Formats: sequence, structure tokens, C-alpha cells
Amino acid sequence: MKIGIIGAGSIGLLAGAYLGEQHEVHMFVKKEEQRKTLAEEGIICEQFTKPVPVYAHLVTQMREGYDLWVVTIKQHAMDDFLKQDLPSDAPYLFLQNGMGHLEKLSQTGLKSAVGVIEHGALAKSSNEVDHRGIGNIQIAVYRRMEPNHGRSLAKELHTANFPVVYKEQYEPMLKSKLIINTVINPLTALFSQPNRSILTNPSINELARMLCKEACSVLGLSFLEEWERVKRIAETTGENHSSMLKDITENRLTEVDSISGYILDHGKYPLPYHHFVVHAIHALEYERGIRKR
Repeated sequence: MKIGIIGAGSIGLLAGAYLGEQHEVHMFVKKEEQRKTLAEEGIICEQFTKPVPVYAHLVTQMREGYDLWVVTIKQHAMDDFLKQDLPSDAPYLFLQNGMGHLEKLSQTGLKSAVGVIEHGALAKSSNEVDHRGIGNIQIAVYRRMEPNHGRSLAKELHTANFPVVYKEQYEPMLKSKLIINTVINPLTALFSQPNRSILTNPSINELARMLCKEACSVLGLSFLEEWERVKRIAETTGENHSSMLKDITENRLTEVDSISGYILDHGKYPLPYHHFVVHAIHALEYERGIRKR
């Protein structure tokens, strides 16, 4: 397939490297400097013996003629992205944290699938990514796509080294990932700790448990099941740093509003732990000059 990947952060680079083994991959980025590096040097990933060659373009150069678009940009960049005059002849696979993008996508005419990523990845430069934890990508049809199209898409993308799993329903898939993100991300960012701190630090563990309980009550999920899932992820990705911690460390705006803020916005009663972490992350962003009043 001819695949366009929008965004070349850690997930975009990881997807570009693995999909580039089997498909014609085109990376679409915002900055000319990154475009040039990708075009000249390809994507470097330590799991590969040599760089994976890709085509590279600026995001403003999106055109028709592709078989699939994979969108890996952050939630807070979605509004500007969707305002573009986007090609509509191919389906889009959106790989964002949180669930805030669903309403935005429902207002477009795009054929869309959504997915969650269970890989760990760290971008080491504009074209180099470290695969920190092997997992899978789960995808489900969202709007204006037939289920059979989603199944065939997952089958075409799937490889043994980069599994892609089709899910019949998007909502349970996204909700479970949102629970993990709203528990692990803000706490590891606030305390500058790796993911395993959710298990090893008794006080962080208690905060994590209460965040999980609040989120499950809002999303209608079983606390016992989701808490066990959170603990498993914290263990398997123990030495990894969450994306929110990396954003804070590198002075970038976080996705706390579309993760923890989503839970807060959809609660029908007070959620003190989510209220605290949202405002605590906002405070860190404000002190670093990356959030305005």
C-alpha cells in the first residue's frame, strides 16, 4: 500500500519504520528541516540493521492518490489539522491518546478508523526512534467505513513484528486505553518518575488507585479489571517514561486536557483526584511558559 503518515514524533517514526518494510511510506511533517533529514537518511530504529527509506513531505503537501492515511499527531494539534482541505479518497487511521477527537471526527466527512498503541517508543532525534516496548496496534472502524474494510486494513498492515489487531467496537478499546493514560501519565509527569513508580511508590500507588476508580465510574468500567490492566502495563513498561513526562521535560504542551480533562468533563459528580492532576499539570506547563492564562 501507499501509506501517508502525518506526524513524525515517536509513534509516527515507529510506524514509519515498521510499515516501511512492507509498504511505500510517505512521512508528512511540519518542519522543512525534519523533512529533509527523513528524505536523505530515512528512519533509524535499533531493531533494524539499516535505516528504513521513506519519502518525506510537508503536511501542507497532502494530496489524493494514497491508500491510507495514518494520523499520529497529538490531540491539541487536531483542530488545525482537520481545518485543512484534506484528501478524501482514502481512509484515515487516527492514533491519538484520549477520546476528545471522536466528536471532531464525527463532524468531518472522512472515512475514519481509530486505534490505540500498546508499543513503547522514544524519539531520539528527528529521524531516530527507540522501540522501548513491543505491543500491538488495535484498530476499529469509527465513521463512514464498513467493518469488512477495517478487517482487511488490519490484515494488510499486520506483521509478526508489528501486530495490528482488529476490534469490532471502538468504544471499549478507547476507554481501556484512556484509563491507562489518565492514571499513569499525569502521575509520572508530576513526580518525574518512570511508569513502574505506580507500583513501587506506596503513595503514588494510592493516588493511581483513586484516579482509576474515578475514571472507571465515569466510563462505566469495572474498577477491578481495569486496575489489574493498569498494573500490568506499569510493570511491562516499567522503565519507560510516559509521553506526558516527556512533554513536560521537553517543554511541550501535554495532552492532559484530552486525557484526564476528558474524564473530568464527563463526570456527573465531583472528581477530586482528576481535578487535582489536571490543574497540577497545567501549573507545570504554566511555570515552563508553555501554557498561557
